[in-house]
Amino acid sequence: MDVFDQFLSELPSDKREFKSHMSALSTLPVGDHEVELYPVLQACSFGGKQIWRKGDRWANACFRDYWEPTATSIRRSHANPMQPSPIELRRRIDALVNGMKGVTCLNMDIMTLLNDPLPSNAIVYVDPPYQSTTGYAFGFDIPSFINRFREVNHAPLFISEGVPLNDSALLLTFGGAKGGISGNRKGKHEEWLSRF
Repeated sequence: MDVFDQFLSELPSDKREFKSHMSALSTLPVGDHEVELYPVLQACSFGGKQIWRKGDRWANACFRDYWEPTATSIRRSHANPMQPSPIELRRRIDALVNGMKGVTCLNMDIMTLLNDPLPSNAIVYVDPPYQSTTGYAFGFDIPSFINRFREVNHAPLFISEGVPLNDSALLLTFGGAKGGISGNRKGKHEEWLSRF
């Protein structure tokens, strides 16, 4: 948390300078503080598009400007360059750090999970890029993964997707604004949680 807090403390006081600050950070080699820097970069990512590590560099790093409405803008409020805000991001990261003590998380190729059975007390949550949305650095065939996972593992498997993947899927409801990047979308993306 100390390193993460240092990155937050170095954010510009003028929101108009966030984009250039983040762009400069994203051009540096990833280094030893990938875990601490990634959430800050991702919170400033234009449209929430995924930033990922490619070798020792950040890839797909594109950041948003501070934006103010014009007389003809559909959206009437300004758009911050960091969403969530630094204070809210810190609150969320602190909750994760403290709430996940004793939890083992894996940062690896998801197909590796199919090599050996997981422990019987495991719970697997997969959040792939949603159908018909911007992809991530890597993709995989969800139906094939589900079938192979069930052959190898007895652990519960939860998959988040923009559409239901089975008859027992639950539509998750969250607050927040509609409109997407352009402000023109009539509704929010749906998020469904399917258990296998």
